[in-house]
Amino acid sequence: MKIGIIADTHDNHPAIHEAINQFISLDTEIVLHAGDITTTRSLWLFCDLPCDMIGVFGNCDHQQKRLRDESRKCGTIRLESLAADLSVESLRIGMVHGDDPGSVLALAEMERFDIIISGHTHRPSVKRVGEILMINPGEACGERYGKATVAILDTDTLDAEILPLQFHG
Repeated sequence: MKIGIIADTHDNHPAIHEAINQFISLDTEIVLHAGDITTTRSLWLFCDLPCDMIGVFGNCDHQQKRLRDESRKCGTIRLESLAADLSVESLRIGMVHGDDPGSVLALAEMERFDIIISGHTHRPSVKRVGEILMINPGEACGERYGKATVAILDTDTLDAEILPLQFHG
């Protein structure tokens, strides 16, 4: 199974469209969003995904109640609060935005997750810390560092790859 991983979209609609196109072309079966969707208008773009999306809130998701209400209307999007504890293909996945520097470390110290996903830093990273695969897909918006990225995780091989997004806007 392939999982699409995205974070820090920050209302960049061309980037969101490109990410959705990449996820579709790679036959992802679920998308995980590590926060900073930002607006309901951006949230609705993710309704075009042919699969479910699960997300957590980031520090720029100021309208959490409204985002959650709109996600329910879409039907394929579920927004957790600040952290998610997920089971996908028998893998335990912890997800936080990461704006609290201790939140990612706290998840790792729990030693109950196979994979931890975070965002916030806008810097893409795939690394192992002990037995835990840590993934930060970077910034989909491409606004802070000029490199828009997402990640793909293959649950069969536990390989994760950072992919660039190419868009105009």
